[in-house]
Amino acid sequence: MRLRIDRKFILCSILVMLLVILYLPVKAVETQATAKKLIEYGWDAPTPNFLLEHLKAMEQRPFDGVTIKLNAGREVFKKTAYPNTAFTQDRKDLAAAKSSRLTDNFVIMWSGMDEGWDWFNNTDWAAAEKNIRNFAKTAKAGRFRGIAFDSEPYVGSSWNYDKQPQQQTKTFPEYQQQVRKRGAQFMTALQSEQPGTQVLTLGLLSWMKHLWLAKIEPSKLQQELAKNDYGLWPAFVNGMLDVAQPSSAIIDGNEWSYYFSQAAEFDKTHNLIFKDARMFVDRINDRKYAKNVKLGQSVFSDLLLDLFPPHAKDSQYGKTMPHFLSQNDRLLLLEHNIYHALRTANRYTWVYGERADWWQNKIPKSIEVTAAIRRAKAKIAKGQPLGFNIDSAVKKALQKCRVINKECSLVIHSDLQ
Repeated sequence: MRLRIDRKFILCSILVMLLVILYLPVKAVETQATAKKLIEYGWDAPTPNFLLEHLKAMEQRPFDGVTIKLNAGREVFKKTAYPNTAFTQDRKDLAAAKSSRLTDNFVIMWSGMDEGWDWFNNTDWAAAEKNIRNFAKTAKAGRFRGIAFDSEPYVGSSWNYDKQPQQQTKTFPEYQQQVRKRGAQFMTALQSEQPGTQVLTLGLLSWMKHLWLAKIEPSKLQQELAKNDYGLWPAFVNGMLDVAQPSSAIIDGNEWSYYFSQAAEFDKTHNLIFKDARMFVDRINDRKYAKNVKLGQSVFSDLLLDLFPPHAKDSQYGKTMPHFLSQNDRLLLLEHNIYHALRTANRYTWVYGERADWWQNKIPKSIEVTAAIRRAKAKIAKGQPLGFNIDSAVKKALQKCRVINKECSLVIHSDLQ
């Protein structure tokens, strides 16, 4: 009897040890996979050669990754493809730039199009696809996560049906079908060049926020899309989903969170992105949307820190809520937004700036700003609460702001309050 007990005990002990050995690596992988990452994206986006030359200094900034603008260009929907040689040096520089700190990097890709570029023109698409593949190859050469795709067209009108070359002869549904086809080809090109690609969109279906908040009747949705600046964008997204592989991710960067100032606003975005935005998702893509699409968040440092120039034309200086906060409260608001953005994002939060240049060391109150960001990141990493409430200061600042500007930023831009 004693011998049997010992055998059972030994067998149980071995089983427990095996389970522990198997369990710990899995948990380590899960923890690594779900770690929150802070990405820098802005007018200061560096080139590959700048990254290589200044890597050590860039690693001292409070970010886990950067977005890189290629020397070849940023737009891909062009009538003439960039030559292959335009990417050679960029790939060499990115391959040589090895960092243990900047681990989650992306190549910037813009969605603007050349004049006359047409979704139906196969020659136009061939040039675009060559560009898309070269961008993806360059991202892979640098061990980057993938592409940062800005769907806001700075050149041309990629998603506006009324401004398409064949709008007079082809219907909106015909354009939707064609753009969906191109969306699938776009995603296929990225995945074939970089399996497991991460496509960080600055806004996926969150771009369509005004339409879903308007509670438009399904029977009138097509009519509204046909006259919307981004009316063809959902078709492109559905095309991406049609061919999305299990290992790929499409991140909705939720640019609208630029204008958040309350924790509740960040909390609401999950349901908005994964419930309300589904009105634009083809039902056959429901499962892929749930699996492949990830929620990201954004933080607009210029707005939160009131960095708008006072004398520039159309400047927002003096017209936004943070202008009426103290300098210390602006830093707290930055920490607050970084914290809640990271807390609610699946993985990525991106910090956008136009006046703030992190890589040329042109950050007002650089030490204090960096410390605020690091505090937010540290609290998230340790699972700690934020530890303070900024609501009272924000409320008072909003009251002062509305005296001067009834359309005060962080209020009118956010329909989530």
